[in-house]
Amino acid sequence: MIPSLPVLGSALRLADLPQQLEWLCGSARDLELTDPLTNVFFEGLWRSAAKQAATLLADHAGRRGAHAPFSSTPVDVADRRVVEVLRDRLRESLEFVALTGGSHLVLHSPFLYFGRGGSLHRGEAWAEQALRVRDNLAPIVEEAAAQQCVLVIENIFDARTEPLDALVRSLASPWVRRSLDTGHANLMRDRGAPPPDVWIADAGEQLAHVHLADNDGESDRHWACGEGTINWTSTFQALARLHQPPRLILEMSPARQHASVAWLAQRGLAR
Repeated sequence: MIPSLPVLGSALRLADLPQQLEWLCGSARDLELTDPLTNVFFEGLWRSAAKQAATLLADHAGRRGAHAPFSSTPVDVADRRVVEVLRDRLRESLEFVALTGGSHLVLHSPFLYFGRGGSLHRGEAWAEQALRVRDNLAPIVEEAAAQQCVLVIENIFDARTEPLDALVRSLASPWVRRSLDTGHANLMRDRGAPPPDVWIADAGEQLAHVHLADNDGESDRHWACGEGTINWTSTFQALARLHQPPRLILEMSPARQHASVAWLAQRGLAR
């Protein structure tokens, strides 16, 4: 049993909030709003959605944050006109976080390569890509620091921990930290990627945020913890060794979030 059980947070859409408020507020669970990934955000309705969320969360004592859009705006984009679109979307995401009383924003890793061991991300290729990310994000990092919002960068198709950990260090800001997505890590196991506990150990005190979800190693199914093939005992043991606990966010349907909490609590891992 882990000595002090961590309280798990929740990734939710605004539409799910009313039904989950009692559960969230009762244990002061951390919250990550996912509305910036939806058409509400792309259609410009996000300010009203943020204000509605802030009203609903008046009694919520947990920490809050959001997930930035990613599908059309990779952080390593080279086209200068698209870079401006990327920055606009991230500035809007930061404003969404501010309006909802939040303090973290999730970004995606740029290392979207399926090669053996992430071989593309070495030497000059890695240096060029990392420099592009630093240039693209430089004003966003400054604005995030000004509003005290931590930018956390999560692994996507990364097959090795080193490139992403090095990228975060290269941004040289306490307001840019690592995120781990356990489901993504599990998906890349058959391409040589390590299990989640190794990702946690390698990121160390850079790790500020974790997306928790299980799968079968074949697809990013966002199953409840215990439904797939992730070793959750070793994952939570690795988390317990960190001096500064990261935000732990269940990224699955509300029903599966409740099932995950029950399954992990039964095993003395989390609550």
